[in-house]
Amino acid sequence: MIKYEYLYNDVKKKLSEKRFKHSEGVVKRAIEYAQIYNVDIDTVKLVAIAHDIAKELTQDEINQYIRKYNITLDEIEKTNKDLIHAKIGAYICKNEYNFTEDMANAVKYHTTGREDMSLLEKIIYLADATEENRQYCSSNYVRIIKEDIDQGIIEICKWVINRLLETDEIIHLDSIKCYNYYTKLKKL
Repeated sequence: MIKYEYLYNDVKKKLSEKRFKHSEGVVKRAIEYAQIYNVDIDTVKLVAIAHDIAKELTQDEINQYIRKYNITLDEIEKTNKDLIHAKIGAYICKNEYNFTEDMANAVKYHTTGREDMSLLEKIIYLADATEENRQYCSSNYVRIIKEDIDQGIIEICKWVINRLLETDEIIHLDSIKCYNYYTKLKKL
């Protein structure tokens, strides 16, 4: 497994200061959640620091990675760079940093969430949304997540979906399926 210090420095070289500060915030928040839900801290730190590795790629770099890894984008991803970075980031992490499938999936779904996420996926999804540098993040979300991770997913999904509706953005089906899955789970 790759050493955290190496990955930390590599990610730092690839991201702007603002984006890297966000990634450090995700590490900090992810560690908090991992301690509560008994998930390996070393793994969480690796995924959290690398989750936005492809966030600031140029269009040429995006095209190069799509060709290099033969990445297929769905119709919604093709129109939204914010979604593309997660998928490309997962391929980079798996192929260049030897991430496991679960770790790569945590990168891949950190923006949309999905049905039936692993604990690692949940932690990265929620830490990304609630790290301390996020202006919209309220302590109420963090409290809910620390008490009930699945309820936290529902609340963050609602926030994301509502924000996308308010700004007339297309909502990825993974986000809708994520919300429906965890809402149904809570009702059983």
